[in-house]
Amino acid sequence: MRKKTTLFLLILTLSIYASNINVQISAEENNYRPSSLELTPHESIEITSDGNFTDYDFPGTGTVEDPYIIEGYNITTTSNVGIYITDTTKYFTVRNCYVDAEEYGIYIDDVVDGKLTVINNTCSNNNQGIYLYYSGSTTVANNTCSNNNFGISLEDSANSTVTNNTCSNNNQGIYLYHSEDSKVVNNNCNNNIYGIRLHRSSFCVLSYNLLKENEGYGVCLSQISWGNIKYNLLILQENEGYEAYSPYGCDNNLIYHNNFVDNNLGGTSQAYNDGQNNYWYDIETLEGNYWSDWSGRGSYSIGGCGGSEDLYPLDEPAEYSTDETQLNFIFTLLVVLVPLVLTRIILKKKKKK
Repeated sequence: MRKKTTLFLLILTLSIYASNINVQISAEENNYRPSSLELTPHESIEITSDGNFTDYDFPGTGTVEDPYIIEGYNITTTSNVGIYITDTTKYFTVRNCYVDAEEYGIYIDDVVDGKLTVINNTCSNNNQGIYLYYSGSTTVANNTCSNNNFGISLEDSANSTVTNNTCSNNNQGIYLYHSEDSKVVNNNCNNNIYGIRLHRSSFCVLSYNLLKENEGYGVCLSQISWGNIKYNLLILQENEGYEAYSPYGCDNNLIYHNNFVDNNLGGTSQAYNDGQNNYWYDIETLEGNYWSDWSGRGSYSIGGCGGSEDLYPLDEPAEYSTDETQLNFIFTLLVVLVPLVLTRIILKKKKKK
């Protein structure tokens, strides 16, 4: 009986882990985007109450298990907004759409936290590609935003996740304002003026992002504290200005395990800092960042009035596996392990009979 109980608890635990990991992976879905021929031309969509979802006859019921789905539309319009949703309480997903409008491609305003997902959309030639306002705990994943003023913007939308997006040829690729405790993970931001900019958005995590050939700053931090900028794979490569820019008011941030390559060519530093108590290395492992122009001896001086230094520069570029890769590995292991355990139980029962 004790063995059976232990085995049951093991299977239950593994099943819970597998379920949780599967939710995280399926939330990002995949990188598939329909071609323009697969999309249905549609006029601008405006939803200002829960009832409007059924007015448009979108599939779904608005529950967490069966959210309303806005999918597969080509919205090319001279209207100010392509998709506008405000003052709703239902669960819904916007996915696999192409949006080109005058001001806002996808504009989400004041929806209940945690009930929105924006996945696999393409937003081009807008002032704001994807804009969230007072809509926290949202997932914005696998979108392509190009040739906008702002690619992806979050304002007063805390605890959100911006992941696996490609933002190129915008003024600002990804911009967070007053969106604390958010995660900006595994995004590709290239050929923008600003790659990623955080303003008054403390306690955020930036990791596994690729920022390349941005004209101004790869990462710009202003008036944020207690942030983590870490494990950014091939981040800050070949940008014309400072790759990491932290002016006055940015304090108590950790910046480590990033790769700084050929930024601010001709200058004395690839980063700039005016804030206080910012650590440019991991205070536990005493490992800093990789700087392509480091002499190989001593610390690396950070530009600006903050007097900061990377006391422990890395000899070689940082290499690591992403969180998503680790999750996929664990999930695959559990998917294989659980059936094996169940099969063994069944065979034992048959032998006893």
